Amino acid sequence: MKTHWLKTVQVLSLGLLATMIPGCGAGDMGELSADEMSAMEGDMSAMDAELGQLEQGIMSCNNVDGTNSVMAALAVAAAKELKRWQPSLDFKTIKTDRSSENTTGQSEAIALTATGKAQCAGGNCWNTQALLNMQYYPATGKIILPGNIVLNPDALRTRLVAKLWEQKSCELRPANGGTSNCPVETHKLAFTTSAKGGCDTNFFFKATQPSGAALTYPAQLKNKLLWVDANNPYVQFQSVGDVISIDPTYGLNEDTTTTTGSCTASCVRLSSTNIAGACCSCNGATKTFSKAAWSPTTFICQ
Repeated sequence: MKTHWLKTVQVLSLGLLATMIPGCGAGDMGELSADEMSAMEGDMSAMDAELGQLEQGIMSCNNVDGTNSVMAALAVAAAKELKRWQPSLDFKTIKTDRSSENTTGQSEAIALTATGKAQCAGGNCWNTQALLNMQYYPATGKIILPGNIVLNPDALRTRLVAKLWEQKSCELRPANGGTSNCPVETHKLAFTTSAKGGCDTNFFFKATQPSGAALTYPAQLKNKLLWVDANNPYVQFQSVGDVISIDPTYGLNEDTTTTTGSCTASCVRLSSTNIAGACCSCNGATKTFSKAAWSPTTFICQ
């Protein structure tokens, strides 16, 4: 639909330019002088550039069902809590009971493995788990993201399962003992800071070897992001020296920002401390946070 609309704009623009040239009708284009043709080509080039920027703006930060920003937030949570990206070791697929959805049968979701939980302080991966909980039916219609986008838990669950299998497939070593198609050095990630990003909020991490020595190829860490879709616009993986960054939606990960004495501009906030009753603003309406029924660390502005 978007591409068709852009093409329509271009056709209409051609017609508009034709009407702007004196004496130029639908069949008069061949009678233009060389100067007029040159000027028209310049106008069209500028218009094409503007339309290209418009199309890029529409394509970037696409979050139609909310899954893009939540998956990017999972990458940040894993980096902060597990201090690495080793999804094939730290996550698994599980069967889920759908009886709460008034339907029969099972579906798959992803969950932390015992190995993954052991990476977190005290085995408590609260931020990662809160995001994983958004895969399930109780979160339906409850997670509101910027632009008044409502997260679709079914879409999130289905996509995470598919992408985790894609990650594991890429990391399978050939039978002859060859290397993986997703090479990455053994590493550790340390959160440094957060700042405004291209889509929302950039989270920055220092990437090193477990010993603290420099990685030889830090940019290869992108190979460990297939499970959250490496082409996801909210991932926006960047590598500058030993610093890497991811750009999820504000509120889905804790950062160094404090909001004491003011309202938090977020419809949902994940927090390791109880912020129920704290002031919040959702889509311009001032309210207070309430603890979500399905998660002790998820707070909804309502």
